[in-house]
Amino acid sequence: APLANFLLAALASSGSLDAARKVFGRMLAGDAELDTVGFGVFAKSVGRRDGLDEVLRLVDAVHHREGLINKSVVAAMVVDGLCRERRIEDAWRALEDMRLRGWKPDFVAYRIVSEGFRLAERAEEEGRILKQKRKLGVAPRKEDYREVLLALVSGRQISDAKEMAKAIVLGDFPIDDDVLNLLVCSVSEVDADAAIMFCKFMIGKERLPSTQMLVQLCESLCKNDKGDEMWEMFRVLLDKGYCTSEREYHLVVSFLGKAGKVREAYDVIKEIKRKKLDPGISSYNSLMVALCRNDLLRPAKKLWDEMFTSGCSPNLQTYNILITKFAEIGESEQVQQLFDHMIQKGVAPDSTTYTSVITMLCQENKYEQAEEIFNKSVAQDPKLASSVLTVFIIALCKQGIHVLVISTLAVLVILLSPCKCRPWNFQVASKQHWVLCQVFHPILRARIHMSFC
Repeated sequence: APLANFLLAALASSGSLDAARKVFGRMLAGDAELDTVGFGVFAKSVGRRDGLDEVLRLVDAVHHREGLINKSVVAAMVVDGLCRERRIEDAWRALEDMRLRGWKPDFVAYRIVSEGFRLAERAEEEGRILKQKRKLGVAPRKEDYREVLLALVSGRQISDAKEMAKAIVLGDFPIDDDVLNLLVCSVSEVDADAAIMFCKFMIGKERLPSTQMLVQLCESLCKNDKGDEMWEMFRVLLDKGYCTSEREYHLVVSFLGKAGKVREAYDVIKEIKRKKLDPGISSYNSLMVALCRNDLLRPAKKLWDEMFTSGCSPNLQTYNILITKFAEIGESEQVQQLFDHMIQKGVAPDSTTYTSVITMLCQENKYEQAEEIFNKSVAQDPKLASSVLTVFIIALCKQGIHVLVISTLAVLVILLSPCKCRPWNFQVASKQHWVLCQVFHPILRARIHMSFC
């Protein structure tokens, strides 16, 4: 039965109603029990396409077989589907017809229909429905909706979960924090606007979202170019004291930077300092990445100076961010200064550092300087040098250089060969480097031949 209900809901939600009807018929014929999610999603989808009369036929068909079905929740799902198709007259009639059949609508259902008439600017009908709500409706049970929402999310019926949650949130009905966190994480994949609405509802209730929820929501907001909405949300969170540690501030700064809200990210760092807290190297690096990505190099240099003034020493990532950017735009003097500075400060370069510097120097025809940098990688760590070498050789060949390629390749052979072999013995220790040598062997041979002709 659980599998059949899952299949029924999945087919109905995806629009395959003919197939869903076949599953429903087999479930009735086989005495399989229907549950709230299976029957609710199916009935809602039928109502959206075929109208209320078809829904009532389904309700009559499951008479005396609705043991696992929460009738009030299904009634809310049905009227929600009808209202979404602007069948508000049908939705109003559904409240009474389903109530008479024992499927008593709760306040959520009445609120959905009254909202439909409000949006249609039909104030008289809206008022009458609100009176019916007070007289005939029943209070919704938070646990019932919790169970259904969790089941919808678990079954990946995200659209239906989102629509039900919207009805609850917009009606200001109670909903648990863990359900909201899970909803935002799931809904953010398909609807960033709905996800941020749920998050704002949670914050408005003086409850703070989980870190996982914020991360997934912010990823979605970045993907959908909703930086303004992100900053608005973070501003409220900051005002409510969400950030109490470096980790939480880093989350805010990093996502603002990723969304291109560089000025706002810098304002957060200034706020951290005003509170006599340490922004931490991670926040500085996130902002530095954003500045470089947006070609804001003057502010990046200013931030670099500010780090030292604040007593925050740059790490390898900081150097690599700046070296990579300055190398990309050909600022060789800045690159050399940064490279020398990191050596003086005892920060060991990695392959990213070396390849950025060497590639830039080769592009500027500064081959001797490039070889000097490469030799430093050899002195630092032969394994590191072997990973840098591939990039070095490619950069040299792109510039049409052959003598330095040969000497560099000779260094590789000396470093990696198990014996003191001659430069033209390509039996090196690593298969990867053997393949590399085989690729460059004919190129090098041709270069040498041309050199001596």
